[in-house]
Amino acid sequence: MGPIETNEPERTMASNAVSQRERIGLLSLIVLPYASYVGLSIMLGLLIVAMKERGGQVWALCGQRGFGWLTAGLLLSASFALDRGDGFLQLANFLPFFLFFGVLATVPGVVQQPFIKLESLARSLLLTSLPMTIWAVVEFGLKFDAIASTVQSALRPALQSTNHSSALASWLINQIYEPDFGHRARSVFGHPNDLSAYLVILLGLGLGVVIKSLTDKKLWHYERTKAVLQVVALGFVAAAIFCTGSRNGVLIALFLGAITLYNTRQYKWVMLTGLAGSGAIVAAVLSFGIGGRSLSWALVTQDPRVGIWRLATEMIKQRPWFGWGFSGLRRLYEPGSIPDYDVVFHAHNIWLFLASEAGIPVMLGFCIVVGSIYYRGVRAFIERSVSNGDAEQRHGERAILLGYLLAFGSCLLFGLFDVTLFDARNNALSWGLLASIYQLSWPHKNETGLPLER
Repeated sequence: MGPIETNEPERTMASNAVSQRERIGLLSLIVLPYASYVGLSIMLGLLIVAMKERGGQVWALCGQRGFGWLTAGLLLSASFALDRGDGFLQLANFLPFFLFFGVLATVPGVVQQPFIKLESLARSLLLTSLPMTIWAVVEFGLKFDAIASTVQSALRPALQSTNHSSALASWLINQIYEPDFGHRARSVFGHPNDLSAYLVILLGLGLGVVIKSLTDKKLWHYERTKAVLQVVALGFVAAAIFCTGSRNGVLIALFLGAITLYNTRQYKWVMLTGLAGSGAIVAAVLSFGIGGRSLSWALVTQDPRVGIWRLATEMIKQRPWFGWGFSGLRRLYEPGSIPDYDVVFHAHNIWLFLASEAGIPVMLGFCIVVGSIYYRGVRAFIERSVSNGDAEQRHGERAILLGYLLAFGSCLLFGLFDVTLFDARNNALSWGLLASIYQLSWPHKNETGLPLER
């Protein structure tokens, strides 16, 4: 009995330390969109601590899932890059996030209670998005021509003063009207497309949380305010997606809504609410256009992406095996080849981007590594095999898994028309979603976090 009594306080302290780090990790994800450098710094610190504590587990999992082969392929591609220095430098958008996946997929508390922990994470991200989404809606309203001229006229006297009001007025104008993205909101992000990519992720997570709450009678009976607030937050996310003026984001939002309506078709009021929300988005698009751009075939036929895709395709034909290295398209692009574009940074399609700059084998490797995890999540959802609990528990857990599948699916869909991995916030969240799907679709794991065959 003596050794047990001696070790018990140590176990308690270790458990408390792990729980404390989990809370800090949650905080870093919450502050990430608002203070990206703070959030990323906290994540880096937690990653270093995790690698010291369970580095063997992380390496084993990453090796098992094929990230070692991906790393080798990326390093080989960078060795043949048009600009080797830049090629190796941009591996920072990939290699650290492979470890990030492994660390998140082996968090002890999540390994033990994946659905409880990840439901709490999704709900926290949804509710704390309210300041961001409300600001996006306000920003969109302030960009109507009549309102914009009034606001700028009102702020002009303050700009000419020498007190603190001048700095505040300058900040407001820069935040709302500069750079000029047209009638599009960017909120706390640097570009409307980055905001839209983040919001469609939140939309997927939020839909899962709201579906889960439909089966949670205790939530509606004892915590009605929280349940209503979730719905309100989800509504603001949908509205903010429209306010970003992202065609990609609007289409993804409608697609996610359609999948959700199909999965909640037994709830008539949910169907009616969802149809009303989708109808409101469509009506807003027809009334205001998308980002101040009226609907027409020109949005498709004159999209500069079409020309960029042609350039990327030609690059693939010339160097299919190792690509041109990251930043290859930017260096090969001749200014003015596409009207009004003096520089092009990437292929605006994640698959063309990987194939043209890292080579077809690396692109296929990403498809296999990422696709196998996502496929396992979809299969677990379809087969209703997420856990061995009662019917109500299984329904709730499937709802959470659906939310994460929708969220990561939105990343894949967004990748058809843009590359968001250059924004570290979206990149980190995307890999976190993949790690979450791994956790939710393999709930039976050993103490190291590796899956047990069933």
